[in-house]
Amino acid sequence: MATIVNVTQEKALEVKEFEFTYAGADAPSIKKLSMPIAKNSVTALIGPSGCGKTTLLRSFNRIHDLYPGNKYKGEIIFENRNILDHKEDLIHLRTQIGMIFQKPTAFPMSIFDNVAYGLRLQGIKNKTELQDRIQKALQDAAIWNEVKDRLKHDANGLSGGQQQRLCIARAIAVEPEVLLFDEPTSALDPISTAGIEELVVALRERVSIIIVTHNMQQAARVSDYTGFMYLGELVELGRTEELFVTPKEKLTEEYITGKFG
Repeated sequence: MATIVNVTQEKALEVKEFEFTYAGADAPSIKKLSMPIAKNSVTALIGPSGCGKTTLLRSFNRIHDLYPGNKYKGEIIFENRNILDHKEDLIHLRTQIGMIFQKPTAFPMSIFDNVAYGLRLQGIKNKTELQDRIQKALQDAAIWNEVKDRLKHDANGLSGGQQQRLCIARAIAVEPEVLLFDEPTSALDPISTAGIEELVVALRERVSIIIVTHNMQQAARVSDYTGFMYLGELVELGRTEELFVTPKEKLTEEYITGKFG
């Protein structure tokens, strides 16, 4: 049973007795995991490689469904519904719960069309509305001033840090409720990393954020809550400053102090 401390505010998501098994695997990678995700906060997931952080993160918008044979059990409650239900509209779900991947994934099209992509899928065709929403998303992603004079240029001409901020703009343009970040700065230089971290902190005022990171200093800098995972289980979840300074579980303390990892 995980130790969950001081997560008292309204929930963006709630995980209940969740299990996930990869196709062909004999045992689940996530085992009967339960945890709340606080609304309009940043929750970091930390733990050694292979502990299930990214597997859990990708379950929140069911990216695993792109590969046949993967199995879910339990519940992930979002907006009073279990998103693991087989009737869930996955295209709609992924506009509500967006994802930023480890490697920037700019589409092979213009900067403008990258951000417009999801808006057009939502049926927005009015040119003025598209332009306004794209400008706002690029401003909110702190990249507008760098690209405003080259919106028709190929997005792949941007630097890695710029492409990652473009991906964030593309995700927030459709006004999601939750954003998932999977090691979003692991491929970036320190200056770009600092920019993305500042952006994550700023975005929590309008969206709920879950970030997977191997960097404990990054978790300490950007998150309100931190969950420590080990061998497919949640060991401890609490306010970040408390978990890092006075962890309740011995295993958490050993990981944070570098006794294993």
